[in-house]
Amino acid sequence: MMPFSAAVMAASVAVLMTASDPAAGRQDPGAACLAVVLPSVQGVDGSATSVAMGVRDLFVSYLNGPALRTVTLEARLPAQAAIEARQKGCDRMLLTTMVRKRDGGSRLGGVLGQAAGTAAWHAAPYGAGAGAAAVRGVAVAGAQAASTLAAETRRKDEVRLEYRVGAPESVASLKPLSAKAKARTDGEGLLTPLVERASQAIFSAVTSR
Repeated sequence: MMPFSAAVMAASVAVLMTASDPAAGRQDPGAACLAVVLPSVQGVDGSATSVAMGVRDLFVSYLNGPALRTVTLEARLPAQAAIEARQKGCDRMLLTTMVRKRDGGSRLGGVLGQAAGTAAWHAAPYGAGAGAAAVRGVAVAGAQAASTLAAETRRKDEVRLEYRVGAPESVASLKPLSAKAKARTDGEGLLTPLVERASQAIFSAVTSR
C-alpha cells in the first residue's frame, strides 16, 4: 500500500486532538440540532455502507460542538429520515453524496474501509469518560475512512462531494451544493479538505438562522 500523504495524517491527528478535548462534549442547551443521514457513495471498493459511515463520521467530527448538536439517523430513505429527524428534535437535516471517479489509467488495490494500520489515530492524547470516548470513536472512524481513501487514490483520480441542508421535509428537493478535487499525486488526501469546507458552509447555514 502506498504511504499516506503527510497532509491526510496531519488532518487526521488534528481532528482527533479536537475530539479528545473534554470541552468538546459540553454543549449549549440551546444548540441547534442537525440530523445527519447516512451518505450515498459511488465508485468505491469494498463495502459501500462502511465507506458511507466513515464519511458521515468525518462530517460529524467537524460539525459537532458547543453551538451545534449532530444526530445520526438510522433511516436511509429521505421521507423516513425526515420523520426520525423530527422525532429526535432536529429541524435541519443533512443529505450528502460522495462520488469517486477513477482516472482511466488508475489501478486501485485493497478494500476501502479496512483497517489501514497507521498510527495516525493512536497518537493523539485522549480525553477521559464515556462522552470523550464516543466523540473519539467518531473521529477515529472518519479519519480512518479519509486516510484509507487517500492511500488508494492515484494521480488524476477525482472525488466529488455534494450536499443539501434544510428542513427535513423539503431538503431532498433542494439543489445540491458541490465541490470536487482531483489528485495531483498518488496518495493525495482529497476527502478531508472537501468535508472541512462543506462543514464550514453547513455550520454557518444551520447556526445563522
